[in-house]
Amino acid sequence: MQEQEMEVDMGEPAKASNLLRLIKQLLVEKAYDGVRMLFQSAQESEKNTRLLPHIAMDLYHDVCLENLSDEVNSQEPELFDCSDELLKLLAKYAPLHELMLELMERLEESSSINVFGAYLRALQVVLQRQGRDKPQAVEWSLNSIFTHLKDLPLPEYLSEGYDETQARLIEQNEQVEDLLAHYITVGLFREPLRDEILQQDVRTPSQIFRDCGINRRNIFTCFFIQLLGRPLALLEMNRVKEDLTRSYVQQVTESLTQDANQFLGDPFYLLNLVEQRARWQRKLDASKGVYEMSCRNVFLIEEKLPLHAVAMYYHSLFVGNQLPTNAPKVYAPLFLFETIVYLAEVLLRQQEPPLQYCGLRLVEHLLSTLQHSVPTSSLQLDVHKRFCEALCKIVGYSPQVALRQLGLHVLRQFILAFDDHGKYLILKNLLGTLQHDGLMGYLGGMYKDLVDKALGQSGPMPEVYSGKLFREMLRLCVCVLPHDVKSDLLLHSDRLCHALNILRYFAARDKKDETGFWQVLPEIEKELLNPLGTALNFSMAHYKAYKERVEKGQSASDDELMQRQLNMLAVNISNSGMAGGDAESKLPDIGRQEKLDVLASSITSLETLQSLYLRASEIIEQSARLRRVANSSNA
Repeated sequence: MQEQEMEVDMGEPAKASNLLRLIKQLLVEKAYDGVRMLFQSAQESEKNTRLLPHIAMDLYHDVCLENLSDEVNSQEPELFDCSDELLKLLAKYAPLHELMLELMERLEESSSINVFGAYLRALQVVLQRQGRDKPQAVEWSLNSIFTHLKDLPLPEYLSEGYDETQARLIEQNEQVEDLLAHYITVGLFREPLRDEILQQDVRTPSQIFRDCGINRRNIFTCFFIQLLGRPLALLEMNRVKEDLTRSYVQQVTESLTQDANQFLGDPFYLLNLVEQRARWQRKLDASKGVYEMSCRNVFLIEEKLPLHAVAMYYHSLFVGNQLPTNAPKVYAPLFLFETIVYLAEVLLRQQEPPLQYCGLRLVEHLLSTLQHSVPTSSLQLDVHKRFCEALCKIVGYSPQVALRQLGLHVLRQFILAFDDHGKYLILKNLLGTLQHDGLMGYLGGMYKDLVDKALGQSGPMPEVYSGKLFREMLRLCVCVLPHDVKSDLLLHSDRLCHALNILRYFAARDKKDETGFWQVLPEIEKELLNPLGTALNFSMAHYKAYKERVEKGQSASDDELMQRQLNMLAVNISNSGMAGGDAESKLPDIGRQEKLDVLASSITSLETLQSLYLRASEIIEQSARLRRVANSSNA
């Protein structure tokens, strides 16, 4: 009996070699149905399948690897399909880790969606065979998939930003279509694996705490969330609220989000780790064995779970309305707001406008859910300062008009979400650190509006809108001549206009001095109004005289004031390619008419500012006279 078994065992390799030759011959003869019959017919299937372990890798190298290419797919699609089916079949019997390494390499190098899909289907079988053993190998396999996705070519404008019209047509771009096709293919790949993991990899009753180590379930969770980051996140600007149809980007995003929700159980779980990653970052020291990958919690490792991808996951949950109905209700809105600000700040600091846009919408949504004012104590978190800095940079300098507009709206709503003292501290900090005159003027106007609202209410004035704190803030808002009478009025014209309007308002509105405006006015006259009047007269006379010299044909290309004015105009020309240099750089000399146009524009701006200055001085004088009359009557 043993001799008979030995004969059978010794005969199988020879039979397997014969089977391999037969398959090759049938492929040469283009008898593809004959190849299929070898493994599908009732008579041949069992016998031939038993021989596959002996020839699986030979079949892979000699048949599958050679025929799974774009050239074969275009010229002999039936041969490509047959090789695809053979690869998926042999994946059940080939040496597990040897084939896994081969597939990982081929996935990264795949030249098209067809080749990528063929190898991905085989990897699906291999990972199902792998089970829960060696999760590190599973992670490497998934990394190969993601590496291929992020290396796919995409239009440059996705990283540079695009408008709403382009967003509506984005899925019609050929490269974007290819990317979405890859994501959809990955979706088909992960479905059976997801179902298997949800059934098998569950927490036992004796396991009290969540296992955050390297296991199959955690690795797939990181993979799902990682896929929500770049490059998919670059397409998120195409989400238009009023659209009734669901785009492919939305469908892919929703599918990934739902899978991550199922694997996490509690979708808010990662928020508990966000502050630990963004605020208390580990001090890495390789000499002491403390390095990025040494952490035992996979959710704390940037390489495994990038923070921007985590932010996009919560963007999908909140903005995309993918929060499951069974999500825990115990999380306080303030906790959600404070932790989401960490993620929003991460998105705002990214270079790509689509990611910045998602960060703004994420904060906008969380602000709309707050039912009570955010307490001043929350400002002890340094993230609020970093968030405002990143937001103001976008509002002041982003080339995307829609992004600047949304950013300004979010900045206003963010400040108004705090209590009175919190609003005051944010405004004071920003006015004391920003360099953008237009934005500083806007923030000064915000403070004026808050004081106006407080003046209209009954009861005592809050301390942040009157007395010492009011005087400190008012001087920040209106005392804006950095170099006294030598200040460049045109450079600071936006903020000067806002400052004069604020003075006009308080002079006319607060005749009873509820805020303390009239007490601080002498300081403002000394630091702003008097030097501003002198500077206006000097600048107006200088520009008019300069204009006369140009009209007479005198060259003025070496004039420092004209040079500075031309540099400033160059900075303001969007997409002109002229970078604003320093004061020492020289722009090419311009013609006589162009000089006259620049000077006429400068004189007009100065005349507008002078008119506003005179009107503000007039109202201050009138209101002061009325106050003296009222005080005399009371006396």
